[in-house]
Amino acid sequence: MLFSLTLLAFIPKSKGGKLLRRIIEQKKYIILIFLVAAAHLIEVNFLDKPATQFVGVDFSGAFDSVERNLISLFVGCRTYILTLFFVFIYIIVYPFLLCFSPLLFLVSNERRAMEAFSYGTAITYALALPFYLFFPVTNVYTYYSISSPLKVAIPPIEKFFYLTTTRNNCFPSLHVAMALLIARSASFTRNEKYKIVTYSCSIAVVASVLFLTIHWLTDVLGGLAVFSLVSCIINGKNQNDIEKVVLKKITPSLIDRAMVGMVVKVLMKKVKQECKRLKIFVKPKLVGSVAKGTYLKDAVDIDIFLLFPKNTSRRELEEKGLLVGRRVLENAEERYAEHPYTRGRFMGYDVEIVPCYEVRDAREKISAVDRTPFHTDYVVKKLPRKKRKEVRLLKQFLKGIGCYGAEAEVQGFSGYLCELLVIKYGSFRKVLEAASKWNVGETIKLEEVESQSFSDPLVVIDPVDPNRNVASALSKEKFDLFVRASREYLRRPSLNFFFPREVKLIPLDEIREKLDDNFVGIKLEKPDIVPDNLYPQIRKSIRRIKGACEEADFEILESKFAVTENAIYLIFKPKKKTLSPTIIHRGPPEKEEEHAERFLKKWKGNERTVKGPYKVDGRWFVEVKRKFLRIEDFLKERLKEISVGKDIQKVIEKGNYEILDKEGLINDDLHKFWTEYLNGRMPWER
Repeated sequence: MLFSLTLLAFIPKSKGGKLLRRIIEQKKYIILIFLVAAAHLIEVNFLDKPATQFVGVDFSGAFDSVERNLISLFVGCRTYILTLFFVFIYIIVYPFLLCFSPLLFLVSNERRAMEAFSYGTAITYALALPFYLFFPVTNVYTYYSISSPLKVAIPPIEKFFYLTTTRNNCFPSLHVAMALLIARSASFTRNEKYKIVTYSCSIAVVASVLFLTIHWLTDVLGGLAVFSLVSCIINGKNQNDIEKVVLKKITPSLIDRAMVGMVVKVLMKKVKQECKRLKIFVKPKLVGSVAKGTYLKDAVDIDIFLLFPKNTSRRELEEKGLLVGRRVLENAEERYAEHPYTRGRFMGYDVEIVPCYEVRDAREKISAVDRTPFHTDYVVKKLPRKKRKEVRLLKQFLKGIGCYGAEAEVQGFSGYLCELLVIKYGSFRKVLEAASKWNVGETIKLEEVESQSFSDPLVVIDPVDPNRNVASALSKEKFDLFVRASREYLRRPSLNFFFPREVKLIPLDEIREKLDDNFVGIKLEKPDIVPDNLYPQIRKSIRRIKGACEEADFEILESKFAVTENAIYLIFKPKKKTLSPTIIHRGPPEKEEEHAERFLKKWKGNERTVKGPYKVDGRWFVEVKRKFLRIEDFLKERLKEISVGKDIQKVIEKGNYEILDKEGLINDDLHKFWTEYLNGRMPWER
């Protein structure tokens, strides 16, 4: 019955061919499980008795001297129903889960769970075996000559039970260790229901061994200790295996590196030729992740900096720098940092050509980008070649959780910041261990230098310019997300942190049912500006509009935005979309004559006054009509008066916007946005 129920509840439909292939692929795990089972049967039937006779001591007496009163308590609590329930857990449920779990992992293709279970079983038994052979401990009811609770509940069951165990191999409790191992292995699966079942059953198994007076409390603690050690080993192995898989996907191959190296050589030659032809006297320098060897396989950005002499005027630097970029690159477009630079394509790769000043020290910089060559030199000098893989892991981890990139759209971690963190802590995992303990305002220094103070969520003093915080672009939201992700990955590693699953879209009709009716939004035509200029304006607009709404008594519970190919959506969730027709204004105390006079003059006979002015406890009050009852009406009339981002202001002034209610906000443009909003899960939890 149990098998039939769990088969229907948990086993997915699988074609025979696929199952056979999985058995072949995972044969080493299956063989390992059978070897452990065979070793256990050999131990029970052939080794335990001679080993016990050889030792000649029963250690139960030591446990009894400490636990006698506790045993009396368990015996005193017994009822027939409870005994029957715990015997069922101990004799039926536990062995069933022990056999069914690996079958489920195999059929469901949960390789990581299968690996954890098989290796965990082998390590658990290896740790317990020396105690079973040379530290005999008799079970509790046998030691006290109490009638067996197994026999009381189901008379024939005890004989069957002792085919697979003996009465004196109780420490540590294998039931406890293995029940918890089953739950831990199930935690690596995507089957949320089975996780709940195994965790619940593991707790019930621990309770059963104590209630049925089979194990001493010390046995249970021993089982917990064995499981804890095994869990640490599994975690470490799981992390290593996951990180190996990730590195295989993100590390450029020898051919990739050779290709990038060849393209860089051709590009540098082309840049020098153009500079010579245009009579521009600069030193081209390769910087960034390609120069440092920390780029990801599928994210190659080649950065060439043109180092101009310090006496070059800003105008000349900008004009000549852009000219070289346009001559060298295909599809060249002008971007802007502190000054313009060129981004385009060269031999199939994304390339940026950035003009800067050549200075002797980063602190002598004339523009912010003058520091970048020093950043490259510092990382090349301080980051050992073997640590480059650690930087790649950190970058991919941040990409997976949505925290990679210092640009305004992301407000996350720059590549340089990733490199500094690995230099500081030594490895990807150590960065996460440190980050899991970070608090807002965490300050990190790689060099002992004096620096100014900063008020950002994370402060990483730039080793080449102590007056700069490398993490200044990081928002509080992304800081918190990284800290949380670090803790959860260390606790339960998963490939999903690096490569999250695509969110499965919720049907629009279902979104319509689940979404609160109070949502209101503004759809704006997307201005043709670069993202680094657009996103700060969007965030400013959100803040200003929210503030204006709240000044008009529309309390805003949530404010969000979404950017699509052609539109910007500013989305607000007010506590109430419609307010009461009137509001009571609290005026000055009667004794403040000057203020009171102005208050009375303003509201007496005012067309909006409904009642008053009147006095309550020596203070003036007046009840007036609200000007705006609906938030939509307020936005329609007042939006143009609110100071927002300059390019967004232009869109509003031209009338290229519309106010949307909930129905207007549920559209194909925002399908993914609402799915993620209602899903509410972190990227790695999908």
